[in-house]
Amino acid sequence: MIDILNRTGVARNARWSTGKRAVGTPNIAFLRTSSFPGPDFAELWLDSENGSHMRITSAPDPPLLSLPDSVHVIRSRTKGEDIDGGCLRAGADEIPDIKVQASDEVVVLENAFELRRDARAFVHAISELREQVGYTKLIYAPGIMDLSNLALLVYMGVDLFDSSLLMYRTACGSVSLPEGNMPAEKACWLLRTKDPNELRDLNLRNAWNELQLVRHMITAGRLRELAEVRSSATPWGMAALRLFDLDHFPLQERYTPLTGPRFYANSKQSLFRPDVWRWRRRVMERWTPAPHKKVLLLIPCSAKKPYFMSRSHQLFREVLMSVPNPGVVQELIVTSPIGVVPRELELYYPAAQYDIPVTGHWDREEVAMVQQLVARAIGLGFEKVISHLGAESEFVQEVAPAAIDTSLGSTTSRDALRRLQEELAAACISFPNVPRSIERIESLASAVRFQFGPGGDALTEACQVVGNYPYSKIMDGRVQMGMLTPERGMVSLTLEGAARLLPQRLNWVEMEDFDLGGNLFAVGVQDADPNLRVGDEALVVRKGELEGVGVAAMCGPEMVASRRGEAVRIRHKRHSIKV
Repeated sequence: MIDILNRTGVARNARWSTGKRAVGTPNIAFLRTSSFPGPDFAELWLDSENGSHMRITSAPDPPLLSLPDSVHVIRSRTKGEDIDGGCLRAGADEIPDIKVQASDEVVVLENAFELRRDARAFVHAISELREQVGYTKLIYAPGIMDLSNLALLVYMGVDLFDSSLLMYRTACGSVSLPEGNMPAEKACWLLRTKDPNELRDLNLRNAWNELQLVRHMITAGRLRELAEVRSSATPWGMAALRLFDLDHFPLQERYTPLTGPRFYANSKQSLFRPDVWRWRRRVMERWTPAPHKKVLLLIPCSAKKPYFMSRSHQLFREVLMSVPNPGVVQELIVTSPIGVVPRELELYYPAAQYDIPVTGHWDREEVAMVQQLVARAIGLGFEKVISHLGAESEFVQEVAPAAIDTSLGSTTSRDALRRLQEELAAACISFPNVPRSIERIESLASAVRFQFGPGGDALTEACQVVGNYPYSKIMDGRVQMGMLTPERGMVSLTLEGAARLLPQRLNWVEMEDFDLGGNLFAVGVQDADPNLRVGDEALVVRKGELEGVGVAAMCGPEMVASRRGEAVRIRHKRHSIKV
């Protein structure tokens, strides 16, 4: 029995149990032999008498679970398979069609050790395997784990490992570290003696400590950062991460939550984090400004998030509010790695959570990414463009040649702010006046289109906004439709708001025919919107009637495939709203 406890992309913490015993995953099966009883901290054992026989113990007891009783062993193959010296030739490896039984809990990628020679073949094999077996099965990759790749392998979806490669490294006289492997004689600060048992114990303990760190980072929602750091230890690791990002974005994005903690985007590979890449794609596909926005104002990001709390953006807002008719101005923040952030989306993840090292230098991929997004924004019908940027100004000007540059080398200097005010005043006065009430509701309409997709602005039709930003309520008369808050970073729905969106077929979850007492569990889900993601607002429907609204704890495909765990954490429920 497998219960998923925490998710971070394809990786997850789970409880694997049978009877009264349970063990956490990800986990390491430690080799034990007649001469080596194994480390006392082990939770999984790999018996040397039968390399495929794993058993789980919390102490030296009879096995909790014998692996062959609950696994499906598969081997990736190559078209026109050619075996040379017992190893698959690197090539277009494929996973054969798998018919996994409901009773199968673990799927073994039998030739993972062979695939370690080719990062592309391994990434393709593990990704295709996860696609075929789904999210509810554990994947065991034997013979491939060491400290430098443990975090990365878990990030790519591997749940179970063994210590065989560590034991081999020990036999070769190598110390295994997250930074890579090195000869034991050059690591005298780690070893007191030349006793091989001390080296073995060090390697195994290091692996256990790394596993605990990986588990913690999954719980904290920050495994991606650890995977980026660890992947830089070897060329194989960096190649695997890049290929996983570039070739298997749909798999990663499906299981990546729409909300998360603050994180550091410290490496170039952070440009292709699934949450960051999804943001850029959604801006391209979903974001459209309010129809009365005629002036595009490009401004730089700030270290403090959300932006409106930073001193620089407070200065920009003071200037904007000092000119007549400011409602016609669309603020667009230019930044890396997420590209651009429309002002009305600044509370949404990851715009309010990322942090980057600021150097003033932009590489070619960052430049191309920003230019694409800015060019798309300019093409949405703005009549004037004002650029109040810093180091970004030069390359942004290439795609916005008609933009008026007001930065004068320093965006917050007195002269630059005065010039910004003059240009904004001249631009805004030439357009029809936009009342503040219209500006507020149209900005939220833009936000809900981004959040829910096309049709999401049905939520704001004939409504008004009350409350002080960033706490903004969407009201239809005296009836609240939803509320934007900085704590959640998106609009949370009431039942009445959900009823407005349900005809649009957005974020729906069809439940079985029973009375909903509390949260909705996966066993009670009949079908779900395949575009629903963890953290999304979820509209729970029963026989054509809105039963409740809450937050998705699984993505839509997982809800349908799973039989255990919470699918939707219900906020409001009711039986009588017809759709």
